[in-house]
Amino acid sequence: MAIVKMKKVTMIALQSEKNIIIKNLQKFGNLQIVNLEEQIAGQDFEELQPDSDNEAVGRLEAKLSQVKYSLDFLGKFNKVKKPMFAPRVQVSESQHKEYLDNEEKLRETYENCRDIDSKFTELKSAETKLLNTISQLNPWAPLEMNLEDIGSTQNTSTSIGFIPTKYAEEFRGTIKNENLEAYLEIVSEEKENTYMMVVYHHICEERILQLLKQSGWTKVAFSEFSGTAKENIKRLTGEREGLESKKAGLTGQAEAMIAEIGFLEILFDLLSIEKDKSSVVNDLGKTEKTFMLKGWIPEKYSGDMVKTIEGITDKYTLEFEDPKDEDDIPVLLDNPAVVQPLEMITEQYSLPNPRSIDPNPIMTPFFIVFFGMMITDAAYGILMAVVTAVILKKYKLGGGLKKMMGLMFLGGVSAFIWGGVFGGWFGDLIRLRAWWFNPLEEPLKMLIFCLILGIIQLYTGFMLQAYKSIRTGNYLDAFYDQGLWLMLLTGLMFLALPPLAVAGKYMAIVGAAGTVLMSARTEKNIIKRLVSGVLSLYNVTGFLGDVLSYSRLFALGLATGVIAQVFNSMGMMMAGSLIGKLFMVIFLIVGHTFNLALAVLGAYVHSSRLQYVEFFGKFFEGEGKPFDPLRIKTKYIQNE
Repeated sequence: MAIVKMKKVTMIALQSEKNIIIKNLQKFGNLQIVNLEEQIAGQDFEELQPDSDNEAVGRLEAKLSQVKYSLDFLGKFNKVKKPMFAPRVQVSESQHKEYLDNEEKLRETYENCRDIDSKFTELKSAETKLLNTISQLNPWAPLEMNLEDIGSTQNTSTSIGFIPTKYAEEFRGTIKNENLEAYLEIVSEEKENTYMMVVYHHICEERILQLLKQSGWTKVAFSEFSGTAKENIKRLTGEREGLESKKAGLTGQAEAMIAEIGFLEILFDLLSIEKDKSSVVNDLGKTEKTFMLKGWIPEKYSGDMVKTIEGITDKYTLEFEDPKDEDDIPVLLDNPAVVQPLEMITEQYSLPNPRSIDPNPIMTPFFIVFFGMMITDAAYGILMAVVTAVILKKYKLGGGLKKMMGLMFLGGVSAFIWGGVFGGWFGDLIRLRAWWFNPLEEPLKMLIFCLILGIIQLYTGFMLQAYKSIRTGNYLDAFYDQGLWLMLLTGLMFLALPPLAVAGKYMAIVGAAGTVLMSARTEKNIIKRLVSGVLSLYNVTGFLGDVLSYSRLFALGLATGVIAQVFNSMGMMMAGSLIGKLFMVIFLIVGHTFNLALAVLGAYVHSSRLQYVEFFGKFFEGEGKPFDPLRIKTKYIQNE
């Protein structure tokens, strides 16, 4: 129920048995191998050199790249999506070689995907070009003149183009007023531009071109087309439909390959397993006939590792030793099942320092209580607990998803309890008497209760920091830094309680005096020491701010109940007829589902925030690095 104690491992064995040893260590799954390159560079034993298997790693990465590309490509055409909690495919070890050796099938699948994808790209490029051309021709669709006839004759010139609409009338008026030998036809108009054809005699060409330039004229040419713009649009639209038909054919080819997704998923996991085995060779050291590995193993598994190696060979040396102060020890948490879901909350913040303490066992009851109080609805809690319990029982989940479902189950149980305590059942839809009191009727009582819970957790944080000092033999530090501070805070709170006011006064005086004298006890200068001690009393306001942060328990719980009651009131307004009752049921289901989702999100975020900022700030040391053993990691399959 803490941070797992680690042992440092050193093993030397024969090169000829390296592959089988690594394979079995991967199955063993409890050894984190560390890279020896730096250690080898700093030692005097010249025969020991860094090992590597880069060729195999490169080959496997290339295959993985092909598999991933094929999966991504075919996934675009797979209309059947996997259920969120779909069971993994069972693959026995005897089937591994069959899949891994089927290189021809992988090559064929990959090349077909590449070929279809390449043709799709060509068709999309051609379609884009067609659409751009059609877009350019559309404004000229009303023009009945053949596009190849636009140009110059012996005496005239014909030109098409567009000018900003705001200059169109002025341009037409100038041509008319100056009696220029020109014909102007407005082909089409848009908000920004006016598209026109201009036919003019060469004798007035200079003036016409000058007016066009002044009006912002943009000339358009369709020299590669014959026939009218409308005819060309029709032809190009037909070509586009032909492209669509070809795309449909390619889509059919891709859909026919969807059956290969299962093969590709299995191959992806098996290649990943092989790549992990080959990659770890780069962390080893070697001589001509032996290899060396170093790593970390949980102490409780050291005997199992010996048995694993003895089952392979008797030509080895294996040494376990305790970590040294300078060692960078990986962190593995070992907690009871009820605490494990909460590990993800700590991991999202930071793993604890390996030489510190695991906060999860102490944090769990606080987090679950706070989570439930922020929902405070028994019916919501029952729904959460039942749904997550079914998922956990029916599906074989692992990793973060299992922890999240476990957290939601515990949160549901807590929400049910607190909902009963405070009388929340779908808001006020089901009217049952509160086991204790109704926060909507006695909000001040609820707020005080929430603040008391906050004080309890903050005091727990102070005591954990004191425990850390005592564990390392620093008893006086525990008293000076936490004992005196708790005495001061407790005394100040007792002042608000008449029966304890006198005792509180003396506790506060002793605590404050001790804090002033001892908070900066390492400072040699007595003046600086006293000034620093006096200033440290300002932290009382920080503690008060931390306590007030727990008012969010009151605010979120109240909000969930109020929103639920609003949905109930709105729903009841629809219940005047049979149809109205049907709409009421639908509305209430949608409304309460939305409120539940909102409440769960708020409870998760704010409960986490209380741990990270208020609780962890009192004692937590982070920056631990996760224990990452060589093991079989899969995404799609269940390895037997």
